[in-house]
Amino acid sequence: MEEASKKAVLTALFCNMGIAVFKIIAALMSNSSSMLAEGYHSISDTFNQVLLLIGLKRGRKKASALHPFGYGKEQFFWSFVVAIILFGIAGTLSIREGLHKFHHPEPLSHMWLNFLAIAVAMIFETVAFRVALKKFKEEIKREKYKNWIEGLKNSKDTVILTVLFEDSLALFGLLIAAAALALVQFTGLLVLDAVASVIIGVLLMIFALFLANETRKLLVGESVTPNKRKKILKIIRSYTGINRVISLKTMHLSSEEVLIAAELNYKDDLVTDEIEEINDRIEKEIKAILPAAKIYLEAENSG
Repeated sequence: MEEASKKAVLTALFCNMGIAVFKIIAALMSNSSSMLAEGYHSISDTFNQVLLLIGLKRGRKKASALHPFGYGKEQFFWSFVVAIILFGIAGTLSIREGLHKFHHPEPLSHMWLNFLAIAVAMIFETVAFRVALKKFKEEIKREKYKNWIEGLKNSKDTVILTVLFEDSLALFGLLIAAAALALVQFTGLLVLDAVASVIIGVLLMIFALFLANETRKLLVGESVTPNKRKKILKIIRSYTGINRVISLKTMHLSSEEVLIAAELNYKDDLVTDEIEEINDRIEKEIKAILPAAKIYLEAENSG
C-alpha cells in the first residue's frame, strides 16, 4: 500500500511541476486572475507532494525508546500540514487575486496561451488522477466499501486521499477557468474571470477543511474500518477456548500499521500453555489480514 501511495505522489509531483510553470507564464502574459489562481493551485500541489513524500519517508523510521510504536503517524501529520497550506496559502491567494481583479479589472490578452495551458494541464492532471483513482478503487474493493462516499469517510491512507482530491479539484478548477475565459472572450465581461478565481479559491478551502478533519481523526487515534473489526472479532470468537471478548480496541499508527488490544475471557479449565497457543494462533490469523499489526491479548475475569 505504501509503495502504491508513493507512486501516486511521484506521478502527481512531476505532473504539477510541469504545468505550474506553464500556468504562471500564461497568467502573467494574459492578465487572467483565474489562470493565476490555477497557477497558485499547481505550485501548492507541487510543494504538497514534497511534503507527502517527507511524511512517507519519516513514517518508515524504526521504533525507538522515545517512540516505541514507531513514526507511522508522520504520514497523518504531513497530510494535515498540506491541508493547512491549501487553506492558508493557495485558497487565500486565489480569492485575493479574484477580489483584486473584481475591483480593478484588466483587459485580457494572449487568450490562446491560456487555453493551451489548460489543455496541457488537463492531460497531465488526468494522468495523475488516474493513478490515484486506481489505488483508491483497490482500497474500496479490498475493504468492501458500499460506495465512494463510504470509502472517502473510512479511508486510512491520507496520502492517496490527498492526491486524489488534489487532482480531482485541479481538473474541476481547470474546467471553471476554461469556462470563465471562454465567456470573457465571447461577452467581454472581465468580472467573470475574477469570479472564477474566487470560486477556485473557495473550492480549495472546502477541500482543505475536509482533509484537515480526516487527518485530525487519525492523529487523535482512529480505529480500523468496521469491516476489519468484524474480521478480527470473527477470528477471536472462532476459538472454543474463549468465552467472550470483553473489549477490543484498535488504533491506526499509520495507513498500514495498526495497534490491536483485546481483553479476553478464557475457559476456566485452560492451562497457561493452552492459552498461549490460542493467542499465537489468533495473532497469526490476524496478521494474515493485517501484516503490520501490533497485537496485545490479555486475559481478564468475566466480572
